[in-house]
Amino acid sequence: MELIELVRRAQQGDEQAFTAICRRFAGLVKKHANQPHMKPLGEDAEAEAWLAVVRAVKTYRPEMGVQVAGYVESQVKYTLWNLFKRERKRWQRETALAKSADDEGASLLDFLAAAADVPGEVEARSAAAEIRRALAELPARQRQAVILTLAGGQRLAEAASGMGVSPQAVFNLRSRGLARLRTLCRDLV
Repeated sequence: MELIELVRRAQQGDEQAFTAICRRFAGLVKKHANQPHMKPLGEDAEAEAWLAVVRAVKTYRPEMGVQVAGYVESQVKYTLWNLFKRERKRWQRETALAKSADDEGASLLDFLAAAADVPGEVEARSAAAEIRRALAELPARQRQAVILTLAGGQRLAEAASGMGVSPQAVFNLRSRGLARLRTLCRDLV
């Protein structure tokens, strides 16, 4: 039976006709899928080539003025060429990433890992909220002494002049405030 008749019958759903077409193009598929530049792709290349044969049989129209064999061959060749180009781009990206990671003395996984420590950030935010809550429970003068000297970075004398008390009083207020904070934030440690 002629190839064009087999294609027409395969397009109508005849499995035997499609099987006959596959037998006729098995050599073509193997030839193109096993070329040296396609070897690393192995079975993927052959699978893509067979899919190209199926698409070619499905989309072939005699009115195009092209022979069936030439149409199928061109579909297989261009499908495999496009597969090779996609894979080559992927290989180049992976090589560039690996090279960048090697240059810095890190592994590829280190290079791809996120810089953020999400569990640490969540824990730090939770601790900060707990400390703010505990600070709010301190008496106003103790809270002011703790915030000015520790969070604000002021010296005892600077905080004392701002609060209108002696540096020793600021030290005592801060000490009592920190002792109370330790008690209130006991669960954080």
